[in-house]
Amino acid sequence: MIVCKFGGSSVDGAAGIERVAGILRARLAARPVVVVSAMAKTTRRLLDSAEAAAAGNLAAALAGCEELCAFHRREGEAAVPTASRPPLAAALERSFDELRTLLVRLAREHRLEPRDADAVAAFGEVLASEILALALPGFGVAAAWIDARRVMVTDGAFTRALPLYEETGNRLRAALLPLVERGAVPVVGGYIGATRDGVVTTLGKEGSDFSAAIVGAALGAAEIQIWTDVDGILTADPRLVPGARRVSTLSFAESLELACSGAKKPHPGTLGPASKAGVPIRILNSLDEGAVGTLIGRRGAPTAAPAVKSLACRPNDHLLHVAAGPAAGERFAAQIMEAVERLRPALLVLRLDGDSADLALDRADRLAEAREALAAGGEVGVLHGRAVVSLVSEDLAGDNGLAARVLAAAAEYQPRLVVAGAAAPAVRCLVELEDMPSAVAALHRRLFDEPEEPAGEGPPGEGPPGNAAAP
Repeated sequence: MIVCKFGGSSVDGAAGIERVAGILRARLAARPVVVVSAMAKTTRRLLDSAEAAAAGNLAAALAGCEELCAFHRREGEAAVPTASRPPLAAALERSFDELRTLLVRLAREHRLEPRDADAVAAFGEVLASEILALALPGFGVAAAWIDARRVMVTDGAFTRALPLYEETGNRLRAALLPLVERGAVPVVGGYIGATRDGVVTTLGKEGSDFSAAIVGAALGAAEIQIWTDVDGILTADPRLVPGARRVSTLSFAESLELACSGAKKPHPGTLGPASKAGVPIRILNSLDEGAVGTLIGRRGAPTAAPAVKSLACRPNDHLLHVAAGPAAGERFAAQIMEAVERLRPALLVLRLDGDSADLALDRADRLAEAREALAAGGEVGVLHGRAVVSLVSEDLAGDNGLAARVLAAAAEYQPRLVVAGAAAPAVRCLVELEDMPSAVAALHRRLFDEPEEPAGEGPPGEGPPGNAAAP
C-alpha cells in the first residue's frame, strides 16, 4: 500500500485531474490511498472572501464565493463522467450553501475568529477530494470519497491543529482499509480535520503533506509519495539558482533540518509520523510520471563521499540573542531547546553555549510567544531583517574535511557550525536581505560546481572545526 498526496498544482483543473488519474492507474497494483489539497489557489480565495465578509463587504465576499463555485463546477464537469454530474451538482450545492451561510454570519458579526477561518478554509479540500473521487472512475480507477473531517481527529488549536494520533489512526484504519481490500482507491482531503466534538480545524500551512504522513503512518504504508510541481528536493531554490540539481536521497533528519531552514518540501510536520513509523517519503513531479524524485528515509551506510546535501534560506528573520540569567545555570541550554521545540519550525538555533544563545525566528506573529518562551533562560534582545542560509548534511558531524571546506566556502557570511541538538548538522550563515540571492548563488557554486580542493583532516579525536554549537 502507498499513500499518494497531490498538491494544488497537481489538481489545478480538469487537465490536472486527468494526469493524477494516469499516475494512480499506473500504480493500482501498489494499492494507493490518495490525499489531496485544494485546487489551485482556492484556499487563499476562500480566506479572502471570509476577510471581506468580516470587514463588512458582504457583496465582495459573495462574489468571490460565486467565482469559486463557477470554477469548481466548470472544472468538475469537465473531469467527471456524465453519470457523476448529478452527485457533483449535489456536492457543490451543499458546500457552497454552507459557505454562503457562514459568510453572511461573518458579515453580521464583523469579526473572523480562527475557528471560523478554519471552517471557511476547509471547503477547498472538501471540494477537491469530492471532485477527484467522482472523476477517477471515468479514467478506470475505482474510488471512494472519505470526509477528512470524520477521520482526522485533532485538538482545538485552530489554524495549526495537531492530530490525536491514536484516535485518528483507529478511524483511518476503520474507514480506509476495507476500501483498499475491495480494490477501491480512498480519496481524502488533506490539511483539514475536526475535534472530537466535530468542530472543523486545519493543520496549518502545507498541512496536506502532514495529513499524508499521518495517513501513511496509521496504515503502515510502504511509501508516502508527495506529488508536486518540482522534480524532488533540489540543492537550492531554483528561483535563486537556476542550475540547482535534484538530491537523490536524504535522511529524515536532513530533510527536517532543510524544512525548518526554509525549504518548501516537505512540510516539517510530515517527517515526525513518517520517521516514527519507518515509512519513507518520496517527492515527485506530477508533470513527469517517470521521474524518480527524492527518497527520504532512514540513514543507511554512506555510498558516496561526504558532501553538503542542500542549502535552504529564510529571508527577513528576526535574530534573537539570549543572555543567560543568574539563575539559569546548567539548565540554560535545556531551556533554550525547549523553546525551540515548542516553536519549531519557526525558531532556529544559530549558536548555543553555556551562557548565551543566538536564534532566528521567521514568524513575526510569533515574536511575543518566542520572547516569552526564551525568557525562562535569560534576557532576550531582538534584531530585525536578516537572512539565514543553512548548508545541511549529516556528514558535517563526523567528517572534519567536509566541515573545514564548508566553513572556508562560507567564510565571508559569518558561518556557524551547529552540530548537536539540531535535526541534522548544518552550517548557518547570516547575510543582509539584499545580499541573499548573490550569497546563495555563490555558496552553491563553491560547494556544488567548483572542483574540491584537498582538505587536511584534524588530529584523531578532535571534533569538526569552526564555531560549533553544542545544545
